[in-house]
Parts: sequence; structure tokens; C-alpha cells
Amino acid sequence: MLPLQQAYEVKQSILEYLKATFSFKEKVVSDAFFRFIVSPEEGIFKGPYISLKLPFETYQEQHVLPLTITPKFTPFKHQAEAFERLTTHEGHIPQPTLLTTGTGSGKTEAFLYPMLDYCYKHQHQSGIKVIILYPMNALATDQAKRLAEAIWQDERLKGKISAGLFIGEGKNKHKYPTTMGENHVIENRDSIIQNPPDILLTNFKMLDYGLMQQQFHQLWQHNFENNALLKFLVLDELHTYDGAQGTDVANLIRRLKLKLDIPKNHLCPIGTSATIGTGEESVTLLTAYASAVFGEDFQPDSVITEKRLSAGQFFSGDDQEAFIPRLVGIRQSRLGTNENYHDYIVRQKKLWQLPEDISPFQLSGELKKLRIVKDMASICNQGILSVDELITRLADSSEVFAKLPEYHAEGNFKPREEVITSILALIAEAKSDEKEKFPFLFLQIQLWIREL
Repeated sequence: MLPLQQAYEVKQSILEYLKATFSFKEKVVSDAFFRFIVSPEEGIFKGPYISLKLPFETYQEQHVLPLTITPKFTPFKHQAEAFERLTTHEGHIPQPTLLTTGTGSGKTEAFLYPMLDYCYKHQHQSGIKVIILYPMNALATDQAKRLAEAIWQDERLKGKISAGLFIGEGKNKHKYPTTMGENHVIENRDSIIQNPPDILLTNFKMLDYGLMQQQFHQLWQHNFENNALLKFLVLDELHTYDGAQGTDVANLIRRLKLKLDIPKNHLCPIGTSATIGTGEESVTLLTAYASAVFGEDFQPDSVITEKRLSAGQFFSGDDQEAFIPRLVGIRQSRLGTNENYHDYIVRQKKLWQLPEDISPFQLSGELKKLRIVKDMASICNQGILSVDELITRLADSSEVFAKLPEYHAEGNFKPREEVITSILALIAEAKSDEKEKFPFLFLQIQLWIREL
């Protein structure tokens, strides 16, 4: 992926579409129209903006995690904090929790393992112990696969703990699984109703039907017998439940508690949300909102935020090489017409004097040695920036970068921007692990388009 180039291509494609859609007889009118839509202040485009974040801190404590069912990976610090709040180990009462960490931070795993742990400890009690509500069926289906894999890979859970996907489909037994599998949960609706799973993945409409319609009465048979069995209720993407839908979900949760006669303060509510802003006000607003939706008390300490490494921690010292390519090399490194991704990445490696045949994992080690990568990560770690803002701040902090001209008239290109483009392409290519599952740095390019 060439993130910055793709943003520019999207922008150009939209401009071409507008040119084909809006035609004017008078050239002066046509020129004025297009000056307006591309204007930095009044136009329809904002950005592209660069979000470049360092990896999350990992759990470094010496004592054992408070779970019997633990992940096979080293958890992030915020995941361990969630484990501490949500565990039922040694009689601990799980606490209301709001996970507000960024993309790729493992929010699902943060609440999943305490829930699996609870289900494992109560495996001999039939009935629904956990409900996870998703705003979209696509999200529910994706998470169901991850849940199935986590259960299948643990011999203590395999064949003993079940999960069901209850999202409005699932009537065909040949198409929708009736049992757990390596990469799927129970999806057949009749099987879910006749043998309620330990974990129910659904959406608020289907949960509403499940509570109201007689045909789904059997789904709750064990919960009627044991009103303390249901322990966790999760709202994924909590921030999407606003306005009238938020009111509907809040009332639905209250009806769930009434129908199952759940004891007061027994059900542990969990919400996942996008990263919140800074300051006490953002926490206060979020906890008040969550309290209103769940009907439970959320305190400020219920909000778990992400903890990322500093540039100093991640890059280990100040011995990076302050290398910047020559102008002629930068000019020649630009993306060629119809050039494929592989060839472009190879040319970027050559531009930065890196071995051409290194793997994405090895590439991450080489990028750590470059001063410009550390400087960019340090600057972007403070917030999302436009390309121009990043170039300005990088020129202020790096003498070698500042020596590059902003514009090269002879070559008709912008050397500083081309350097940023090249480095971002290499960062997107690099991986932090040998299996190439995790990014070297968390990179996002955002292009905002206003309605015309």
C-alpha cells in the first residue's frame, strides 16, 4: 500500500468526476468553480492528514495475570488493566469498564479473556453468561471468527464452551453451523434456541426480538432458573448508539434486566469506543453517557485509555543515522506511470541505501536506524497533522531535512514532500514481527471531503 499516493489519487479521481459532471460554457465561470472546490480554506477537500503512532506498551509486571484462561501472547498494558478490572478470579467482582483504545489495540481480547475465564469456571451451568451487542452484522460475523479460534485453540475450552451468532439469519442447517468449529461459532438459529450458548453475539434488534417473541422464549430458559448466570454485557462501538437509537438500546438493556430478574449491580457492563479526547471533560462526558445507556454507574477509573511507547523507548537511544538522499535520487524515486508496488518499494529501499531483498520484518529494523523516521514518529505522536504541518515541523527539528528545497523548479517537484511520501511507503511496508501480522508503526492517511 502506498498510503499518501492513494489519498492523492482519490482526490484527483473526484476532481475528474466533477469536471465531467459540471461543465460551463464560459471559461471564467469554469475556472472560478474549480478554484473554489480546490481552495485550501473554502474547498471540499481537507487533508490528507497523517496519523503515525508508536506501538502500545506491553505488560511488564512480574506477577501472574488474574485469569485461569490467559492469552498466548504478551498483552498490552491496557489489556492487562482490563483483565484486572474484569476478572472473576478469587471472588473478584468485575467492574464497569470502557475501552477507548485505538485501531489494532486488541479491544476485543481485552474483554474476551475475562469472559472466557468466567465461562470456563461456570462450564457446568447451562445458559447465557455473556451477551455482546454489535452495531453491524459484519462486525459480529468478523468477531465470531476470532472468538471461535480462541476457543478452538485452548484444549480447556474446546468442546466445553460455546458461542452463538444470533443476527437474524441462520435457519438453514446445511448453510449455518449447528456446532462450534475451528473458525466458526454456532449459527443455526434452532440450535442456539434449543441449546443456549455460553456467549451470545447479536445486535440490538435481534436481542429485542429475543426478549419479546414467544418463539425465542426457550433461549432464556436457564437464565430464568438462575438469574445470576448472565454476568457480562458488551456494547461494541458504544459511540454509535446516539440519538433515538441510543434511547432504544438503553430501554432494551433495562428490559433485559427486568425479564431475567438480574440482581442490582450484578451485570458488568463493558463498552468499546473510539479513542477519546484529552482532559477531564472528555472522561466525564463519556462516563455520563455510558451510565445513561447501561443504567449502571461508571466512574472515571472505568475508562481505560491506550498507553504507547515514547519515541525514546521505541528507538532506543540517539544513534540514528541523519541521512537524507540527494536531490537527484529523490527526483528519480517518484512513482512512475503504471509502476507496480513491488518495483516502487525496491526503488525506495535503494533511495535510502537499504538492502533490496530484506523482508518487511527486517525492514522495520533498518528504518529504526534512520533519524528521520524517529523524528517523524516523535512529531506525529503528538497528534494528527497535515502533510504541510509535518513538513514544517520536521524542517524545524532536522537540519539535514531543512536543507532540502520546498520546491525544485528544474525538476518540477517538491523534494521535502517526496521524502515524506517515500518514508511513509516504507513504514507501511514494514512489519514488527517475523510472521508479518503486525505493523511497524500504526499509519493512517485521512482525506476529508465535504459535501458539494
